[in-house]
Amino acid sequence: MKPVVITVNGTGVADPWGPGFAGDVGRGCANLYDDIYAQFMGPQFASKFVWQPVGYPAAVYPMQSSVDVGVAEVCRLIDVYRGRRFALSGYSQGALVTNIVWRDHILKGEHANRRSDLMGIVNFGDPMRTPGIARGNAVAGLPQPKRLDGHVTGGIAGPGCLTAEQTPDFLLSCALDGDLYAAAPVGDDPWRNETEVGHDETLIFDAVMAFDGSDFIALAREVAEILTMPWANLVPLIQAIWNGLVFAAAGPSAPHWQYGPFVAPMVDWLLAKV
Repeated sequence: MKPVVITVNGTGVADPWGPGFAGDVGRGCANLYDDIYAQFMGPQFASKFVWQPVGYPAAVYPMQSSVDVGVAEVCRLIDVYRGRRFALSGYSQGALVTNIVWRDHILKGEHANRRSDLMGIVNFGDPMRTPGIARGNAVAGLPQPKRLDGHVTGGIAGPGCLTAEQTPDFLLSCALDGDLYAAAPVGDDPWRNETEVGHDETLIFDAVMAFDGSDFIALAREVAEILTMPWANLVPLIQAIWNGLVFAAAGPSAPHWQYGPFVAPMVDWLLAKV
């Protein structure tokens, strides 16, 4: 049986078949034109993968419960495709989903028996990227993320990032400089020794993850409480805010939306595993 590539869209794209870099990986691995060509030239020309996109809220808020729904759906699909090899791909919020499925349900958890069936994980704009590790960049032949504010970068989740031990060679995270979510200045040990600026960015990220959409002013006040910190801590906060403003001001041209050049190398990497 063909292996399956399970893809999870980013925030705002609830349509499982909708646009996004993870979906582009699925479309590339299960190429419709190959299957049409195979009807005339023989089955040896057919796609090597089945593409299974994931339907979940992909909501801006409440984002945490949206992620939880995505995780549950991916776990259900892993059961649906029992007996097949599979790959995972996620973009932005979708990368949170694929990482949590990997860390909490496959590496250790109820799907640990499927570990040998997992061919690879490809993530774009990954908020849980292991600091200092971006294997997707290496496979794509693109530069590794640079230091920011003097610190090693990783996912904006900070202490919630995957550790090096949880990041095997088959987990390819793609990260661009300037991507607030995937290249935050969290330092090389956010689990025990967070950087000040990375800590501030992670506080804002955690607040957004928990926000239920009911009271934006309350959320703003919660974040504003950071301003009560001593002057010595205010400079890192300004750095964090500046990083966020640069990201927001870039709009659709921001690095978080510029992962197109990574897609083809990621597809080739997965196809080579079949």
